[in-house]
Parts: sequence; structure tokens; C-alpha cells
Amino acid sequence: MNQHVIVTGGAGFIGSHLAEALLRNGCRVTVLDNLHTGKEANIPAGAEFINIDLGADNMYSRIRGLKCDAVFHLAGQSSGEASFDDPEYDFKSHALSTFYMLRWCKEHDVSRFLYSSSMSVYGDPDTLPIGEGHPFKPKTFYAAGKVAAEAYINLYGRLGVNTTVFRLFSVYGPGQNLDNKMQGMLSIYLSYMLEGKPILVKGSPARYRDFININDVVAAWLSAYENPVSYGKQYNLATGVKTTVEGLLNELKNAFNSNNYPIEFLQNTPGDQFGAIGDISLIKKDLSWTPTVDLRTGIAVMAKWARALKGDNL
Repeated sequence: MNQHVIVTGGAGFIGSHLAEALLRNGCRVTVLDNLHTGKEANIPAGAEFINIDLGADNMYSRIRGLKCDAVFHLAGQSSGEASFDDPEYDFKSHALSTFYMLRWCKEHDVSRFLYSSSMSVYGDPDTLPIGEGHPFKPKTFYAAGKVAAEAYINLYGRLGVNTTVFRLFSVYGPGQNLDNKMQGMLSIYLSYMLEGKPILVKGSPARYRDFININDVVAAWLSAYENPVSYGKQYNLATGVKTTVEGLLNELKNAFNSNNYPIEFLQNTPGDQFGAIGDISLIKKDLSWTPTVDLRTGIAVMAKWARALKGDNL
């Protein structure tokens, strides 16, 4: 690719994987992150790093004059549950940071902008699988922030920025933050098992998700980057496969050879979606992309990584 790109949120789970892939593809990568939830250790070797809060207007003097070819905008608070604790910060990290970055792109003649949105914008779906034309029905401050960000992206798209929005479903894989018990259903359950504690499930075992592996997520972003067909588009980034909470727990117990692992069911978290499955026909058609990692294989790889991280070689 031989271009200079910015990855915001590049110290986080998805952003760091994407930054590493862009480096492998010959890009010069600059990571912008405030380390609110990300970790500097996640930033891949070879990437430049600027510690900056993109939701604060007075911070943009730090990147004034920086030249780049594209912005991959993944920065933002990453939990619907946590968004109820500090709605103002959540708004700044999503809506304001996106507006400021888009404004920065216009001022610096950066014509390519790719954004990480979320399945949460759909709320409780009217129909399944959920197509990109489904109405927005956010149930959390996090989801409302993503909706607002998408509105600004659509506006700047009409003002000349070539935008692409990915609505990510339940992303998982090695590198996910196992210390965060408020984001990432699969990683939360896995973390309890690594700690040898009962898995605390907040809500019904009949709830369901569409789990997508980090490798497939990164492949989709790279497929869209220099592909004009993706300009001005919004894509579900999912697998189209339904997995219930009960089914996920069984897969995790299978990966740990522990069929009788203790599980405790608690009350739902605020704004939790009961279920979501993505219609991925548009992204498959436009980008010739299709998910390649099935959940059982992906969980086995993630469990091996997590065990090694914790010093458990079983």
C-alpha cells in the first residue's frame, strides 16, 4: 500500500490488530489513543504513537499539520453497559471525536475515512437477519453515540470525504481485554474460567449473538480500504450465524474440557440487546469478502492464547 495512515484507538483490541495488518501491508502507521481503555503495550512495533484525547477540541493542535492518506477511526468507549456510568464521556468519545476527526480530515485534505460502528445501533431488531437498512433504535448511550457519529459521517461524505462505516457485531479473538468485565461477552466468560471462578451471566441463556473473529474483521477493513465501491457505504460486519448464550457457554466448556463448569445467572445489564444476527449479503457482494473462521475454531485459538497469557499450559 505504501501510504501513511492513522489508526485511532490503535492501543485497543481491534485497532491494534488493524494497525499491525496495515504495517504488514507496507503502510506507515500512526496510532492516536488516549489509553483510557487501550494499553500502550498493544501498539505494534513499528507504529508511531501520539497520546491524545480525540474527544477534546483543544487537543487537536497536537496533530495540526500531520499528513496522512487515510484515517481508520476506531477510538471510543467500548461498552454499552459502561456508557450508563458516564454518558458525557461516552458522547465525547464517539460523537465528538468523530466530528472532530472528520473536520480535521477536511482541513488536512484527507479524503479517506473508515469508521467502526456497532450492531447496537439497531437495538432490538424488527426482523432477522438485520439488514443495513434496519431503523436505528439505540438502547444505550454507547449506541446513541454511534448513531450520532454515523450522521456526521454521512454529512461529511456529502462534503467530499470518501467514507465507509462498518457496523461490527460481536468481535472476539486473541488480544481482547480479559480484565474488562463490561465488554465482550465471549472474553468475559473466558476470563471467569481462567480465574477459576463461576461464570456470571447477566441475562437469559436464550439471548443470542453473531460472533465474528478478529481476523475476519481485519480482512474486511483491508478489503474496503482502497476499493471505491465501498465509498459512502455502511456494512454489517458479522457472520450471519446465530449463537445463543447457552451455545456459547457449551463451546467454552468444550474448549476447556469442563462440561460441568459452574455458571450463575444474574439480572440483565441496562440496555442489553436480547439478540442480533447480521445480514452480510451486501459486504459479500461489494467486497468479495466472506467470514472464514468458525466459532469453535476461533474459541480454541483464543483459549490457547489466553491460557498462555495466564501461564496455564493445560
